[in-house]
Amino acid sequence: QIGNAVINAFHRQWPERQEWEGAAHTARADENDKSSFRFGALKTVGPFPFKDGVLYLPCPLDFGMVPVPCAGTDLPSPLTHAFRAKKLGKEHLPVWLSAAAYARYLAQSDPSDPSDLSDPSDLYDVERNIGIEINADRQTAEKGQLYQAEYLRLRQDVALAFQAECDIKPRGGSEAVDVFARPDLPDTLLIGGQQGVARLRTQDAGLRLPQGEITTPLLRWTLITPAVFNAGWMPGWCRDSRKLPAPQLTPLGTVMLPGAEARLIAARVGKPLAFSGWDLQDGGPKPNQLAVPAGSSYVFDCGAVESARALAGLLHGSPRSDKYGEKGFGIGLCSSLPEGTQDAGPKTQVVA
Repeated sequence: QIGNAVINAFHRQWPERQEWEGAAHTARADENDKSSFRFGALKTVGPFPFKDGVLYLPCPLDFGMVPVPCAGTDLPSPLTHAFRAKKLGKEHLPVWLSAAAYARYLAQSDPSDPSDLSDPSDLYDVERNIGIEINADRQTAEKGQLYQAEYLRLRQDVALAFQAECDIKPRGGSEAVDVFARPDLPDTLLIGGQQGVARLRTQDAGLRLPQGEITTPLLRWTLITPAVFNAGWMPGWCRDSRKLPAPQLTPLGTVMLPGAEARLIAARVGKPLAFSGWDLQDGGPKPNQLAVPAGSSYVFDCGAVESARALAGLLHGSPRSDKYGEKGFGIGLCSSLPEGTQDAGPKTQVVA
C-alpha cells in the first residue's frame, strides 16, 4: 500500500508529464498517463512502526528455536531439519521486536530487556467495523451483504517508517533526477481503502536495519516483509532444476543465485497472507494472491563460512521475492546459526 500511495501522490502533484521527467520511458507509458510507468523507478521498503526514535520489526517465527535433524518425517522436500523450542512448553511471543532486540536475535542472544519487546497495543489499535454493501448505481444498500473490516489506528506517538527511492533517468539525459529531493515533493499521502491522510516527512537516511555477523556455514534468512514466491512457500531461486539437461542437473533446494553455493535445509513459514489491490486503469479489484508472511525463517547449509558470507551478501536487506520486489516484498536479514544446533540430542521435542 505504501508504494501505491506514493505513486498516487506523485500523480496528484504532477498530473502532467514534467520537463525533468524527460521523454516517455516506454511506449506503454504514452498509452495511459495514469499508469505507474512515469515513476516506475520507485522502490520502497516497509513500513514499520517507529516510536520514540526506535524502529520495530516483525518478531521472527523461529524466535527461541533451533533447527535440528528430522529424518523419517513428512517434512516437504528438500527440508532435512525442523525447529525445536529451546524451552519446553508454550511461550507467548511478542509481535514486534525493537531494532536492538532484533540485533540480539541475529546474534543468537535472546532479548533480556522487556522494554525491547512490544505488543501491538503499545503501537496501535485494531478497529473492527461492520458495514453493508452499497449498490454503486442505485446508491442503495444491498440486502444481506454485510462485511467486517479492520482498520489500523496508530497511537499518538507512533509513526510509520519506510524507505523509498525514485531516481528517474530521462531518455537521452546524462544525470538521474531524485524525485524525493525535489522542493515541490508532496507532503501528504493517502493510504488504504479509507484514504487516511498521513503527513510525509523525509530525511536523507535509509532504514537502519540490524546486522548479524556471519561466522558459521549455516546461514539463516529471516523475512521482515512478506514475499511472493512462484513455488509457494519455497523461494523460486531454490527451484527444482531436475528438468534441465544432465550437465546442469541440481537437486531441489539448491540455491540458484549467481555466485551462491548453498542448499535449503529448514524453513519455518507462517500461514499464507492473502492480499489484493484495486486496478485504477480497469476500475476493478486485482486478483487475490498469497504471500509468505513476515517473520518466516529459512536456513541454508553453505558448506563453508566464505560461502555463507557470499550468500548473505546476496540476501541481506535486498528484495528476494519472486514478484513485487520493487514494492518491498521479500526483504530479509541474515545471521549465523551455530553448527552445534544441528544436533538434536536425546529426548528432544521437534516443532515442525
